[in-house]
Amino acid sequence: MATIDPDCWIGCLSLGLNQTDQILKARRGGKDGKNNTTKSNGDMRCKLRPDEGLDAISSLAPGSVTSEFLVGGTNTVYAWLTQWLADNLGYDVTSLLGLPYDWRLSPDVMEERDGFLTSTRYRIEAAVKSNGGIPGIMVAHSMGNAVFRYFLEWLRLEMRKETLEELMEGWERRKKSQSQAKHKQQKDASDSSNEGHRSGWVGETSSTGTPPTPTEHSPQERITAFASGLKSGIIDTFMKTYFEENDHVHEDIFEDNDHESNIQETYSQIKDEATNDADDLLRAQLVELSKIEGDTKWLQWLHNHIWTYVGLSAPLIGAVNPLRAVLSGENMGLPMSEDDARKLELSFGSTNNVVPISTKAGFCDAPDGLAGADRTKLACLEELIPEIELAAKKQRGNKRGTKHDPWKDFPALKHFLIDRVDWDTNFPMIQAAVEKCTPGEKEKKSKAENTNHQCHNRSAVNFSARDAPNGNIFEQFNKIWNEKDVPLQIKRDQLLKSYWHGPVGNILNTTWDRPHIKHVVMSYGVDVPTEVGYQYFKSETIGEVKEDEYDGTPRVRTVIWEEAEGKIVEEVDDDEAPKSLTDAITKKIGWGKKKSARRVINATKPLGHSGDGTIPYLSLSWAHTWLLHATRAMRHSRIAGSESDGTQRDGTRISDKHALNNIVISHRPKGENEWIVGAGAPEETDVPNAKADDDLGDTGTAHPHGTKYKPGMIRYQSKGRSRSTGNGYTTAVIEAIGVEHKETTRNYDILAAVFSDVLKNLHDDYPELV
Repeated sequence: MATIDPDCWIGCLSLGLNQTDQILKARRGGKDGKNNTTKSNGDMRCKLRPDEGLDAISSLAPGSVTSEFLVGGTNTVYAWLTQWLADNLGYDVTSLLGLPYDWRLSPDVMEERDGFLTSTRYRIEAAVKSNGGIPGIMVAHSMGNAVFRYFLEWLRLEMRKETLEELMEGWERRKKSQSQAKHKQQKDASDSSNEGHRSGWVGETSSTGTPPTPTEHSPQERITAFASGLKSGIIDTFMKTYFEENDHVHEDIFEDNDHESNIQETYSQIKDEATNDADDLLRAQLVELSKIEGDTKWLQWLHNHIWTYVGLSAPLIGAVNPLRAVLSGENMGLPMSEDDARKLELSFGSTNNVVPISTKAGFCDAPDGLAGADRTKLACLEELIPEIELAAKKQRGNKRGTKHDPWKDFPALKHFLIDRVDWDTNFPMIQAAVEKCTPGEKEKKSKAENTNHQCHNRSAVNFSARDAPNGNIFEQFNKIWNEKDVPLQIKRDQLLKSYWHGPVGNILNTTWDRPHIKHVVMSYGVDVPTEVGYQYFKSETIGEVKEDEYDGTPRVRTVIWEEAEGKIVEEVDDDEAPKSLTDAITKKIGWGKKKSARRVINATKPLGHSGDGTIPYLSLSWAHTWLLHATRAMRHSRIAGSESDGTQRDGTRISDKHALNNIVISHRPKGENEWIVGAGAPEETDVPNAKADDDLGDTGTAHPHGTKYKPGMIRYQSKGRSRSTGNGYTTAVIEAIGVEHKETTRNYDILAAVFSDVLKNLHDDYPELV
């Protein structure tokens, strides 16, 4: 949009109730003298939709009035990536597919309004078909990764629904056929009694020439009869999918002649249940069967259509900044006041896509209120620790006098598995502080030179990641800050509708395990100052008569940052938020801005890195747990024993290596070209000078279509192999030092590092294409 009317721009960009198109009053007619507003002779619906094609994913707003004010001075998204793929790997418009979406919406509304998820599925299928049936590479950036996760869960549910419909149709056909056969049998029996036996006639007669009385089948017999007519292999699929680990689709279906008896055994559980409606029993069983076969079709679809998943700057367990955007406003570098930005965020459902998720939800011993990770196929993360510690103990015993730390080169995994670091480990993720002053205390405070002067009556409420996915933080803030029209309560209802009561199972109450895709590459920047926590402050005067009953918008008093090497800094911001477009631009260029007070917080369990300026390191680095996927799969508690020697219950050894030994580490020093085995020495964490004349020192502000800065990088790689099919799969995590959030889509070296892994896998899997 090229409009310079901020009211029109904000009004049109915002959404109505339930994320519908906004209704704006048309500016027609005369002035309303009472309110000094333009009268409306009719409403105008502001309908915005995402553009199509590769151009739609190239830049946020090319040539618009906002382009110069975005963070970093550029708004390029995939422009350089698509050009790089074309120049270096030979991609063109026939093999590159853009999947733009309305980033304001929650995924369920994307599907409801635009059919986005359905069209994504069919567009991927069409793209694979038009390229010779070769599965493709899915690349997602930032929130696109959260949308992709939702898409996978939606697709799984769709496969189950489609399978259930097929089974129900088969059931109805069989019922109809059985009814017709029964009717014919009765008719034939009646005719036989009158005309005698006819050769070839359906049914037989007794030796006396009288046809037998038709048998009335019991409910159990009817269930068994239908089950015997179902597609063979369903129970085999069930056994292989749920009781035998396989990360990819099971291509080999067992040839089991006992599948009918297995189904009968499944149904035998309801044999003695009192019921007069066998159809209801059968429907319930068909639902269970549809889950089994549907999940198998889902895995097959992933195997056939998505060969590699590349996740760039992925907020795997959310971010804190979106909560600030909802609670008090965050203009994200755009030239608008925080109040106006908040109005937008309150209407957007997308904010809920990336709320913080507790790391505790990734463990089987998650406390009450957290679902914990789905343990259908994988061993628990905590199950891997004893074996790692035992291996370290043995190594120390073999080398007396030496200290062996198995976690030395895996600090992120140590933070998660040993330290159990969460969003609120070192400080409250979000705190709401309330001060109630007497009139005398307020007067003293106003006269005091020290702005830290406090009233006696103070209280604070701390919020953790457990309070975000369920909307409790919005509900509690709504009670603390009495706002007109209760916007935070409406936001909570929006969250619950889309996720807790939405069409797809809630994905906000558990962490994301590695998806069932053959190759996964995750890449992100680190050691850029990133917001990780906030303190909100409210001051009241006891007995004070207010102009109205409302408290106004919650305001951030303190921002907590993580900086290079994991340093935690608290910044008290006494500066007033911008109240207008002009004020926002003025503050952006530094006019009239007060200097904030800063102090270092002594973190008990520092993470060692900061995030990428947008996503905290805690969320980005959750990708390290995906490196353990192969070991977790092979140590599945239903298959492998928990014995300290890592053997299976049948005594056969799965691997001579513990989880960390299966991970290969390499690094590439800053400014160099070659990768070196090992973690290497810590890299310098200074962000390159964006104003340097040398292109090698540029981070993107002067070159929006790709940077040539060569950051230091460290790469973690692991491999696994399915025991059922023998298919191999890989996982890689690449951390780039000093690289900002958007740079992962346009930095030469990051793209080269990511796609060199992809090319290697391509050579191994499809040598005829290389």
